Amino acid sequence: MPMPPGIATVTLAGRYVHPDGTPLAGTVTISAPALLTLSGADVIAAGAVTVTLDDAGQFTATLIATDNANSEPTDWAYTVTEKFVNVSSRTYSILLPQGTPTVNLADIAPADPSAGNYIPVVGPAGPSGTNGRTILSGTTAPSAGDGANGDFWIDTVAWAIYGPKAAGAWPSGHSLGGGGGGLITSVNGLTGAVVLDAADVGADPAGSAAAAQSAATSAAASYTDGAMSAEVARADAAYATASSVSSLTTRMTTAEGTLSSLSPRAIRRGGIPDVALADPLYSGSAPTISTTQTTTSTISGAVKYAPPLVTLSGSDVRGDFLFLGATDFAIGASAPDTNYALPTSRYPHTYATPQNSWAFEFVTDAPEIELRFKYMSATTSAYRLSIDGRPVTATTQLVGGTTVGSGHMLKVALGSSAVRRIRFDVYNVPFGGIYIGSTYTLWRPVTTRGRLMVLGDSITDGSTQNSGMGVGTWLYKAARMMGVTDAWEQGRGGTGYITASTSAVFGDRLAADIVAYNPDMLVIKGGYNDASGTQSVISSAAAALYSAAKTALPQTQIVVVGPIAPTATPAASISATDTTLREAAAAASLPYVSLVSGETRNRAGTVVSTQNPFVTTANVATVIGADGVHPTDVGHAELARWMVRALAPVLPL
Repeated sequence: MPMPPGIATVTLAGRYVHPDGTPLAGTVTISAPALLTLSGADVIAAGAVTVTLDDAGQFTATLIATDNANSEPTDWAYTVTEKFVNVSSRTYSILLPQGTPTVNLADIAPADPSAGNYIPVVGPAGPSGTNGRTILSGTTAPSAGDGANGDFWIDTVAWAIYGPKAAGAWPSGHSLGGGGGGLITSVNGLTGAVVLDAADVGADPAGSAAAAQSAATSAAASYTDGAMSAEVARADAAYATASSVSSLTTRMTTAEGTLSSLSPRAIRRGGIPDVALADPLYSGSAPTISTTQTTTSTISGAVKYAPPLVTLSGSDVRGDFLFLGATDFAIGASAPDTNYALPTSRYPHTYATPQNSWAFEFVTDAPEIELRFKYMSATTSAYRLSIDGRPVTATTQLVGGTTVGSGHMLKVALGSSAVRRIRFDVYNVPFGGIYIGSTYTLWRPVTTRGRLMVLGDSITDGSTQNSGMGVGTWLYKAARMMGVTDAWEQGRGGTGYITASTSAVFGDRLAADIVAYNPDMLVIKGGYNDASGTQSVISSAAAALYSAAKTALPQTQIVVVGPIAPTATPAASISATDTTLREAAAAASLPYVSLVSGETRNRAGTVVSTQNPFVTTANVATVIGADGVHPTDVGHAELARWMVRALAPVLPL
């Protein structure tokens, strides 16, 4: 779509390849401020642009220049987020002034993120005579033919500086030594050829590494038990390196440089509210919601914002949605499935058996919206609507419908036109698009707090004991309490460390279901389905899984959560499995949370928090369903609060 007239633009391009030259796969998201007013063009811009790398690993995007006249705010920058398959993501900021109409990210992106994350584009050269010039040197004073106007000259024998050269002539020189130059006359009260010893500068005369070690230890201490042990090991390496070199300055530089390169990606506990007060319902006027079997919008002048791959027709446009908890969308091979998109980012990664639990968000000023979907099941197809970050209902709702397999519209009448952030958590709902009136707009919001994934079993994947299956479990509720919008439910019922059921064991799903999507935090939660197995076999499988996860995701924060004990008195096999996994986590230097004991242990295996076990005599009748294993809606709400309390002590500040 062409840019509105009166707006200066910059074309941004980039190309990404592996060290062997093969192209990377992934996306680059360029985000503007929440609202950018361009009064000179009578336009308000907001949201983000996400481009997918082509087969050569390239992209091109035309963007609003960051120095447009009459823009508000005046000093703003784009935030660039790079997310690639099997490569760590990163985020940094850039300026795109209109004076440089074509920019390649390779010229401005930081090679080392620790060197800073605010990258301006260097503008064009200034008029002749106004640019900064050069400092030259020689063993004598400069001659008339040396240098150009604006240059400086240093005589390295007499240690005098000349300049700036003007009108083809050099001015008299100024001494850089003591006396007449008026510059440096002494150092620490000493004159002449000054040599400073340790006492002169307050340094450690013995040359020990105490100061450097203290700095390294202090910096390492800022990484709490929630940080990856690999990062702590690198801090320890900085400490050791500081101890082995002779110069205090070199020791400090080495330690600080190594520590500054540490960039653990973690979901932090700072800002998590009191869980007793968290996750309130939407307090605005309740919308009116209805479902009708039709694929024709009832909104006057409606425009369909279509999901990926669905063919556009008529006035349709591609929807700029923020997809959460899933990716790798596909459409069916034949009608009507060609009109509906589903993510395939969980085992077995096919359209027919997709990742059923996922979410999408958008911002709109429309007073009414319609969600087009394919009706799949009267008992499992469900959704939860959230407005401005708050769910409208405490539990998920069935989508409703008439004929299974047919297209339907779910209409949400909001009562008035206002800018709102809309979120749909959906389960078993093939997505056909969002309809709004043609005079209104729809754009993409920004995710918060990173990507949280859970590799688990049916306690996370959901069951018939709770509404909404996977989107009605503890994970989505806990994520909201933690301020995380991108929660990935990578659980499969009946699975575990050594138990595959009809799916695959955790270890076999790690690479394709977890590593490929590069989480900031990974919770490995399971063990119940393994409890009848041999403990030594469970231990070996756990050790292999933890090692593989740490190797493949060196910057990801990993926490292990043990099996649920669905009775007030845990079975011996459950207690044994809990102990086995706790010991395996400690051996791998990973934090461990026990639903059986209520303990949270840090990566060293030390108890850092204790609460009641999740299931007790007092609550078993309400938190566990009729099948005697899976939590109810009440149980998942309580488990969400329980898990936030358990995880918080091992999250970094």
